[in-house]
Amino acid sequence: MRTACTLLLSGLTASLPSQEGPRVVRLEPPHLALVVEPKSQELAITFDRDMDTGGYSVCGGGTTFPQVEATNWRDARTFVIRASLQLQRAYAMELSCVTANGFRAKDGTRLAPQPWRFATAATPPADPQQKDRNEAAIARLETAIAERYSYRDRLGIDWHELVEDRRADLLAAPTDAALAVLLADMLAAGQDPHISVRFQDGQLATSSRSTLPNFRADALTKALPGLRKINKIALAGRTDDDIGYLMVATFERSQRDAFEQAIEALRSLHDCKALVLDVRMNGGGDELLAQRLAGFFVAEAKVYAAHRTRDPKAAEGFTERQDRTIRPNQAPDVFTGAVAVLMGPANMSSCEAFLLMMKQAPKAKLIGMSSAGSSGNPMPHTLAPGLQVLLPSWQALRPDGTCFEGEGITPDIRVESDDAGVSDPALQAALDRLRGKQ
Repeated sequence: MRTACTLLLSGLTASLPSQEGPRVVRLEPPHLALVVEPKSQELAITFDRDMDTGGYSVCGGGTTFPQVEATNWRDARTFVIRASLQLQRAYAMELSCVTANGFRAKDGTRLAPQPWRFATAATPPADPQQKDRNEAAIARLETAIAERYSYRDRLGIDWHELVEDRRADLLAAPTDAALAVLLADMLAAGQDPHISVRFQDGQLATSSRSTLPNFRADALTKALPGLRKINKIALAGRTDDDIGYLMVATFERSQRDAFEQAIEALRSLHDCKALVLDVRMNGGGDELLAQRLAGFFVAEAKVYAAHRTRDPKAAEGFTERQDRTIRPNQAPDVFTGAVAVLMGPANMSSCEAFLLMMKQAPKAKLIGMSSAGSSGNPMPHTLAPGLQVLLPSWQALRPDGTCFEGEGITPDIRVESDDAGVSDPALQAALDRLRGKQ
């Protein structure tokens, strides 16, 4: 499952130029600053070269994203966010996130995605019990990782050694908010999008994706001039020769109403001879919504995935395998024509489950690039009052029992993206196949 994000950005998704991009030379406040004064102030990003001041990209979500009052370029190298900050809060943003055009220099090169996290001060400024609370939280974290983290051994990390390397800084954290920020930074070593730190009502991601989606809005609209926007998560259209197109950008539970509108758009394409189903921007969400969409295309009940849950009391440290089954929808929510599913590296979590569902559809082919390979059913573990760590609890398995974490789901037909962003090779390959040209 993925949490929804709010974005402070300008521009559409584009490709990363091959030459070296700009660098951030200064952040105000600095990354991992732990005692930032909680007042209305300027947050500033300074770059090593003159930038394209017509665009910007700062991403985040929920209460960990500062309350923005205004933005502007102070000069050609400094971007400023006027924000209101609260007492003892953990704040987290990502610069130049992959879902946006990003910060770009005047030469066209793009800033690589990077995190920006800091904590605000508390009142009173010091708590004599803070070090004891920090120590207890660290002990609970180590126990949770050892006993409940399903991918604990995937990268061969010595988690105790990692904690020991950071222990002095963790113990010295002046507030719970500061501890949350430091823990999120440490846990980035797991390279696991499903590990996060929850403080109060906010959530801090520990990793960010650096791979751009193989989706280009400009190229798509050129290839499908009749494309219409259904809502913020769905696009639909059809070609002159009656091949339908539907994009579903998320399965988030919070977007259920928009998802229902996407389903209605699919019903309107029922008379098409074939369909392109585009999920290249989909990062997951509610697997039940994914099942509902896949149910249009499967012909019979089939096991599409399995999982085993971490359990320190079990003989091998995991429960027995549990299968998950996709079942066909009842008429009229059925599509019997050929289907091309467009997929790529932005797909993870419940969207990867959806791809496995579509592998059970007899007339569907998956086209594009491999998915991210990240699915773990994260569960919360309390470290201190108001402070939790979320850790993947299961290992996600293909129907044959192999684990796809870190590997992803492989398309039936691999098509690389156009790095220049001027064409859509995956869409063209799908249309050619559906027209019998492949």
